[in-house]
Amino acid sequence: MNAMRKEHPFFLHFFYPNHPWFRFNMGHFKSLFKKYGNEATFAIGVMSNQNFNSKEMQVKFNLSIPVFYDSSIAITCGVYSTPQIVIIDKEDRLFFRGNYNKTRYCPDGRSNYVEQALDGLLHHNNLIFNQYALKTYGCSLPNCAKI
Repeated sequence: MNAMRKEHPFFLHFFYPNHPWFRFNMGHFKSLFKKYGNEATFAIGVMSNQNFNSKEMQVKFNLSIPVFYDSSIAITCGVYSTPQIVIIDKEDRLFFRGNYNKTRYCPDGRSNYVEQALDGLLHHNNLIFNQYALKTYGCSLPNCAKI
């Protein structure tokens, strides 16, 4: 994966697998993977102390991508709640940390922040995001401070 990271940005989806928002966000995640899977490395960060193994998560989402359970990665990325997306550029710099969209279930393309961030990074466009893109909603993670 490290060799691939030198060629592609890294897209991390942090979530609780049993949370109701995950169903909507997973559909969005899968559509982004389908569109950008050749241009970015995708991974799922499971933020749960329930026992889900990587294979179960891959089968559940019908995706063969890395699944990790290390909450220290979330803390390192500044993730303080779920669902939350992190995009890291090819130089290992944080490019985006925030929401898929304006609200939990909002399918509005004009506020499709994570897709705008991926497009901006891949096409070298400067972006300015509003508070709805960057201030996450959802379940707070333990031992994480809001940044």
